[in-house]
Amino acid sequence: MPRLARSDIAVAALVAAAFVFGVLGFAGFSDEVSNSVLFMAWSLTLLTLFMLAIRLPLRGSGSGASAWIANGFIAFAAIAVVMAANVALYRHDTHFDVTREGRNTPPRQLIDVVDHLHAPLSLTYFYNAGDPNALAVRDLIEIAARSHPLLTFRAIDIDKEPGVARDIGVHSYNTAVLQAGDRKVLVENVTDGARLGYAALRVLRERSETICFVTGHGETFHPTPAHFHYSHVETLQGQDTAGAGDVLVADPEQLDRLQLALNEIGFDMRGIVTAATNSIPSDCAVVAEIGPRTAFTPGEAELLATYLKGGGRLLLLIDPLFAVDADFESRVLGAVGLSTDAAIVIDPLNHFRTDPDKVAVPYYPSHPITKRLALTVFPQARGMAIARTPRMTGAF
Repeated sequence: MPRLARSDIAVAALVAAAFVFGVLGFAGFSDEVSNSVLFMAWSLTLLTLFMLAIRLPLRGSGSGASAWIANGFIAFAAIAVVMAANVALYRHDTHFDVTREGRNTPPRQLIDVVDHLHAPLSLTYFYNAGDPNALAVRDLIEIAARSHPLLTFRAIDIDKEPGVARDIGVHSYNTAVLQAGDRKVLVENVTDGARLGYAALRVLRERSETICFVTGHGETFHPTPAHFHYSHVETLQGQDTAGAGDVLVADPEQLDRLQLALNEIGFDMRGIVTAATNSIPSDCAVVAEIGPRTAFTPGEAELLATYLKGGGRLLLLIDPLFAVDADFESRVLGAVGLSTDAAIVIDPLNHFRTDPDKVAVPYYPSHPITKRLALTVFPQARGMAIARTPRMTGAF
């Protein structure tokens, strides 16, 4: 029995490994895992061909005709295997990002939306070819759309095709237009892929959800129109990250930043006067009471308690020195098992500068919501305590 050489064993092992990875690629794993396994099978196949090629003689044995036929057959077989491997790789594309910061990976906000598409989504990006941030976003969108047939992506240099931009209603650089069915969303000045993920959520949502802000107690809520532009101060920071060096100019106690964020992810907003209604409107996904200055009437407290009892969701932000009367605390706070005192939280250890009433949170437990949060300062926070087990199931 002839003894196998080490090279023969290596080739046999590569063939077996390529076959195993190829079978695993169709074993029912997720698309990302399957494509990665098939890429390994493709790499092993090419490595096998390379090892076989270096073992071939420069000229086949036998007559000239038979040698040419043998060489032609070998070349044809190698070309066929390479073409088949590349077709398989193209149909099962995968993406690897070896940068430490993940600069070549689309943001999770966009990937999650694209991976769960059940209906066609069209995204057109009118970019500024001289803006490196816009070019980076364009490339990331192309990566996200590469293997998702339901996402149609088109990148247009607005300086080269101004007529197309004008017909769609685009008037500024780096504008994204998303369309799903008969719904269309236009987002201006986009150089962050995460914003495109939020815009995709907005256009895919068949019914807009409304956040109702309680008014009538001195609250500072003012409706913000769509595409609201804030004035800002340019700084020398954040040249590599768009918006990192911008300081939004707004009144200290206004809700402009909150409203901007809510508008960004597709919520509608309007004010309601609880003193002039008998029930919370049915289209209110959330009722927000932020910064009241005057007390609630017993009827308003009962209205909010009834809303919570029916499974409603209430966001309540009150100043530390706001006097919460006993009726409101019993009906609303007590219904969800909470109590509060008119006092300011003091933290002598973690605070901002020399002000112990500006509580600082230096770090957060591991959670997707707080993953990118660093030091956070809460000036003049009010304490809330758990009084007893809640009596109702509404969200608070």
